[in-house]
Amino acid sequence: MWHSRMFWRLFATFGLLLLAAIGGLGIVLVNRVEQRYEQQLQEHLRAKAVLVREIVVAHDQHSLAALEGHLKQLRDEQLRVTLIDETGKVVLDTNGNAAQMENHGERPEILAAKENGFGFATRQSRTLNHSFGYAAVRMQPPRHGIAFVRIAVEIDSIEEELAALRNLVWTTAGLTAVLAMALAFWLARRIALPIQELTASAERIAAGDYGQKVYAAGGDEINILARTFNHMSERLATQFAELDEERQQLRAILSGMVEGVVALDADERILFANERALSLLDFTGQPVIGRKLWEVVRQRGLTELVRKAMVETEPCREELAWSGPSARNLTVHAARLHGTVARGAVLVLHDTTELRRLERLRQEFVANVSHELKTPLSVIQACVETLLDGAMDDLEHRGQFLERIADQGQRLHSLILDLLSLARIESGAEAFTFQAVDLAEAA
Repeated sequence: MWHSRMFWRLFATFGLLLLAAIGGLGIVLVNRVEQRYEQQLQEHLRAKAVLVREIVVAHDQHSLAALEGHLKQLRDEQLRVTLIDETGKVVLDTNGNAAQMENHGERPEILAAKENGFGFATRQSRTLNHSFGYAAVRMQPPRHGIAFVRIAVEIDSIEEELAALRNLVWTTAGLTAVLAMALAFWLARRIALPIQELTASAERIAAGDYGQKVYAAGGDEINILARTFNHMSERLATQFAELDEERQQLRAILSGMVEGVVALDADERILFANERALSLLDFTGQPVIGRKLWEVVRQRGLTELVRKAMVETEPCREELAWSGPSARNLTVHAARLHGTVARGAVLVLHDTTELRRLERLRQEFVANVSHELKTPLSVIQACVETLLDGAMDDLEHRGQFLERIADQGQRLHSLILDLLSLARIESGAEAFTFQAVDLAEAA
């Protein structure tokens, strides 16, 4: 878990910064010490060169041999003295034969002395094969043909000391760098580990595992972030639990509804359908969630109603004669989901098949009752008209007409009683009278 991309970036950043700081400090320290040694050597050689120049000036009236003898006494101080004329030719050298030495006019210290009165340089001597420090001063004016006095001292021991000092500095820097890398590792781990735990917990929350907690020690910003994350995680867990409970309650309510409910998105894909809707639309036995409505329902009227509801703000209603494995009548209410753009629609389906059947039965019943009532009324009306037309005076046949009127009146009375009984039965107010019946006689 530690070795994440973030950990390595932090470790590399801290490590590079610390290594750069340690390396820079080592370079500055080594350069400073070398400059200090060089400055001390330069000052030492300048003082010796000025002293030798004074000796040369003091021996101005003496012979060159006497001057050479006096200068060779400086060997005990490990100094090499070289006297050079204006052209760069060596006039005298305490450590070599001047006649056999090459021209020194182009040596850096001589050029610097010619320009500024004093010159200093360090290099490997081609004559003696040792490292020397050279300092040259100009004679003002030249004496005895001597224009420059150069002092040289062997600096092998100084370079050895500097090499030892450099080794000490870089060894210390190396050990410090190892400790710095360990510190960078610890810092990167301290910073990256809580953040990685936060990231992992956030990914688990995104996957649906709510209520994750992160534990971070200390009182810094990481710890504050961890506490804030834990509070957020608890709140999310509570809210999602409430949402899930409400969703389960809503699903239970929708599943228990007599009406079918179908939810669609803006592309007419089915998001939800309760059991009643699956039954009414003949969806049973096939997966429908996520599929488009027109893929699973081959009813033109329904698809047109859905598209109409998507563009209108008011709910739409349509009664459809459903043609499928089981013919039925459906009343469909379609309402668009609220929003500035079409987000989908909700369909509510009512099965009106039984209602339409009862309406047809009622129509047939009314027609039959009308026919049954019309027949005795027609007979009564005919008999009354016959009597009024003169049959009242026909004593022989008048009784037959009156008997028929009485029979048809009794028939009307029986029909009306039957209708009243039927009405009481439908309203639940009919009280039945139970009595013994001779089954043989009734049969």
